[in-house]
Amino acid sequence: MFKNYLKIAFRYLSRHKGYTFINVLGLSVGIACCILIALFVRSEWSFNRFHPNSERIYRAWLEEFYQGEIFRNTATPIPLVPVLQAGVPEIELSCRIASMRPPVKYNNNIFNEEVNMVDSTFFKIFNFPLLEGNKQDPFSTANSIVISERASKRYFGNESPIGKNLEVQLGDDNILFTITALAKDAPMESNIQFDMVIPFSNASYIWSEQTRNSAWSNVSVASFFLLQKGTSVENVNQKAATILQPLVAKNYKPGEYNVRMQPLEDIYFNTTLPEGERGYSDPKYSYILGTVGILILLIACINFVTLSVGRSATRAMEVGVRKVLGAERKQLVRQFWGESILLTFIAIIIGFLLALASLKHFNQLANRELFLSLNSFTLIFSVILILVIGFIAGFYPAIVLSGFKPIQVLKGKLNIGNNMGFFRKALIVGQFAASIIMIICTLTVGKQLNYLRNKNLGFNKEHVIIVPTNKPRQLGNALGKRYELAIQKNPKVISTTTSMFSMAQLGWMSLGYSDDKGVFRQFRFNAIDENFIPAMGLEVVAGRGFLKNNTADSNMIIVNEALVMQYGWKDPIGKKLPGKYPQQVVGVVKDFHFESLHTPIAPLVMALKPDSMFAYSSDVSYNASPQPRVSVRFREGNVQEHIKSLEAAWKTVAADENFEFRFLDEALAASYEQEQRLGNIVKYASFLSIFIACLGLFGLATLVVVRRTKEIGIRKVLGASVPRIVTLLSKDFILLVIVASVIAFPVAWWALSKWMEDFAYRIDIPWWIFITAAILALVVALVTVSVQAIKAALTNPVKSLRTE
Repeated sequence: MFKNYLKIAFRYLSRHKGYTFINVLGLSVGIACCILIALFVRSEWSFNRFHPNSERIYRAWLEEFYQGEIFRNTATPIPLVPVLQAGVPEIELSCRIASMRPPVKYNNNIFNEEVNMVDSTFFKIFNFPLLEGNKQDPFSTANSIVISERASKRYFGNESPIGKNLEVQLGDDNILFTITALAKDAPMESNIQFDMVIPFSNASYIWSEQTRNSAWSNVSVASFFLLQKGTSVENVNQKAATILQPLVAKNYKPGEYNVRMQPLEDIYFNTTLPEGERGYSDPKYSYILGTVGILILLIACINFVTLSVGRSATRAMEVGVRKVLGAERKQLVRQFWGESILLTFIAIIIGFLLALASLKHFNQLANRELFLSLNSFTLIFSVILILVIGFIAGFYPAIVLSGFKPIQVLKGKLNIGNNMGFFRKALIVGQFAASIIMIICTLTVGKQLNYLRNKNLGFNKEHVIIVPTNKPRQLGNALGKRYELAIQKNPKVISTTTSMFSMAQLGWMSLGYSDDKGVFRQFRFNAIDENFIPAMGLEVVAGRGFLKNNTADSNMIIVNEALVMQYGWKDPIGKKLPGKYPQQVVGVVKDFHFESLHTPIAPLVMALKPDSMFAYSSDVSYNASPQPRVSVRFREGNVQEHIKSLEAAWKTVAADENFEFRFLDEALAASYEQEQRLGNIVKYASFLSIFIACLGLFGLATLVVVRRTKEIGIRKVLGASVPRIVTLLSKDFILLVIVASVIAFPVAWWALSKWMEDFAYRIDIPWWIFITAAILALVVALVTVSVQAIKAALTNPVKSLRTE
């Protein structure tokens, strides 16, 4: 029986090649898009879930209440882990992770590498497999170091790294470490990434004994805990509060200093807490892309259904004949659904091949390392697609057509067009509404990204190279000044400046203090030199900038307009920050965007000497390491030659250290990488959705022309012109696209308004984008339908009248 159904299905599909081609092509493209987007969304939602005990691993974060305000931090005090490990029995294991970027020396070559200092439980809590070396006890001594495959290839090529030595600068000391184990590279779907890992027993080289043992206001490390099975997290939070209160009582009242536990699986998508080391991803982008994938697949399914409805007349006659010959309804249902599933199966195979061929380009687009292989996920995903698409696409012929009464069908008394006309039109409207929404979103996202790229940031971002010193503040400043001297005679260099944070550094230092009225205040801070303001092209709107060789300026500060507004100063020159700060305001700069355009401009203070600022601040926090950077503005010309000359100068002042650089404009553009990625994917998706919708429209127009061949012939005999016949055949479809536009406009506006809420600085959604999208869809639909309409209108009417 099954063989017979299969044979009939193959025979029908091969007999109607145009119908089969359009359906298979549309479904294949839709399935390929859905597969690629599903791989990306799966990658996003699998972050941090590859650890066997991921549901029991938590990261600690701080919640501090001060003067009615709440301050949250994902960095924690160093003594938190040992204190909670000793006092909370529900904690099975715990681990601290401190990330730094010290110079690493090998064979007289120095590179700045990211090094993680961790407790010995690191590889017991997290699933990062060790491939070589001491797998049981990788941190057998304080001088043990574990490196990743990536780092091993960079330093030792294909040789085994076990037993080799690396020299790491920790504080002012150079420590020789021996490689005791080789770890597999951390998956991309991990917030914890590492190349080199050393024991936390080396913390004494970085932090004082007080900081390591009793400094509860100094946050330096990420703290992770593996809880016992069945543990209540709320219970752990309460016990932590009880243990910590006596330790912080000097500075905090009960309830003002709280440690909370955040699930490891929650870190990547949680946008309510500070980003921490690896940042997070807004889950809305996964929802948006998932919706786009489903919409494209739905558009392809609608093609199938609309073409099935369009062929209902011929299939109805077939049903009537089969029923007269004794076929039961359940047999017809199996046949129609069998055809649908067979066609879907063919489309799945082609779709997978298309997805495989497009995967490399999609990985570049999505900045991922996605793989498409035959595994349980792809098999389950394929079966679900076959069943869902086959069921949806074959629903009408299987249920509706199979229920027709043979006598009515064979006598021609069944008016299928009137019965199913509304249903078919609704499907077409849905198709084009989805396509128009994606076109509107593509155009608006592109315009917002263009606004972000071209908005006046308040400084000159062009032709600037940033060179990090990768040194602590004092050493970095000294190296920066030596480097500036080495390149100042270069005619290609316009200006140079050394600052603690560069313009490309998101998250400048935040300082907090209580003013003379006891009100807690916060502002952003950067330590700069006297060249920073002119070199970056900042505008001084009051007072002056810092002067060279003016010792009095070491006790002065320069603020931005946002700070002046916050304090309500009318004449800020000579003013001091309310409180204990001794520095006077010597100048005010016009507000500039030192952070991304997602956030409004914050109050800012800049000083030559930061130590006194730190001394009077009760709260100091930063996301990026405060290691000085040199910003070099160069003339237009051969960029590669400029870089070579800058590298040559670097070798004269830091011969053993690797030369690193970054272009300021590229670094700023990276701040909007997620939005750019979304825009590109939606752009391709909108094109494909229109393509698939037009395939269906073309097929449907073909069926309409075939059904109305005799009518067209009669109209031509009676004198109808070609344009009139084209208008007659096209107007219904054009009306449907207009209705789709009316539906799409409010939906697109609502979706874009929600997306725009993430930006403090954004465009107003232009009205013309909606009109453009509608016209574009209208033109594409008109061209698609007109091809068949013109062909029918040019057909000899005598031949048309003989056809029926």
